[in-house]
Amino acid sequence: MSALTSFIARRSGIRILLIKGLVAEELKLRPARGYADVDVLVEPARFDEFIEQLARIGWHERVHLWLFDRIDEHSMAVIHDNWPIDIDVHRYFPGFLRSPEDVFEQLWEHRQAFTIAATERTGTDAVAGAAILGLHSLRSLHYERTSREYTFLVDQLRADPETAEALAELAAQTGSSETLSPLLSAVGVPPRPGPAIDRHDLAAWRRRTAHPSRAGEWMTYFSRIPVRRWPGELRVVIWPPRELYLQDHPDAGATRAGLIRHRIRRLGRGAVGVAKALFATNGRAPRSPHE
Repeated sequence: MSALTSFIARRSGIRILLIKGLVAEELKLRPARGYADVDVLVEPARFDEFIEQLARIGWHERVHLWLFDRIDEHSMAVIHDNWPIDIDVHRYFPGFLRSPEDVFEQLWEHRQAFTIAATERTGTDAVAGAAILGLHSLRSLHYERTSREYTFLVDQLRADPETAEALAELAAQTGSSETLSPLLSAVGVPPRPGPAIDRHDLAAWRRRTAHPSRAGEWMTYFSRIPVRRWPGELRVVIWPPRELYLQDHPDAGATRAGLIRHRIRRLGRGAVGVAKALFATNGRAPRSPHE
């Protein structure tokens, strides 16, 4: 699929970067494993055009959940009925707090050519790859596999001080010095001064990474809409209509009792998530297990 995305990008003159996945393995930033998708970061102004190009040859959004119209989704997963793998098309990458356009230009300066399956592709170099993998891991360290991959990344950067120093510089230029601070601290490099970032965006990141539920993202959503809309939106978010709930939770069960139990468990996780998000908003970034 990386060959397909690269072909479409070249044909259309759209700049894309392969991220994570096989590129990260080639750079020795992540241990080898199997993948169910291909990740690409598209220049923001041409994201919709890239999706349209994929649609012309049969690719379509995997599912458009109701919450995507409220919570800002950073990527779109597209599938083809005749292919067993997704393409995860990123309009931006969470944790870089400067504008998506500025961040893409900085990452584009860190592009590198790769030969995969006898075809040349453009992906991130080790510095940009480490930044993306670091942010990806810090969003979900509560998962065992992610924690293992983060440990691997930390060890690789400790063994490569030059890349670690360059990572700190890139973090400053992309507004990710604070979001990447646990990783920078773990590899022993101090953050660099950079352009000012929006503190509201940093607070949203901390809420998002505080707990595996979507509670933090919902809190950010409510912080951005008028208070007069809260009552109606809270009703939908806390207790979504059955068809919307099953769209997001197809495993909730077919019986009414099973569905109610599933909803109650969701509310419990959400309550814990809200508490942790409130604490994180007013505190420091999450601690790395290597600090």
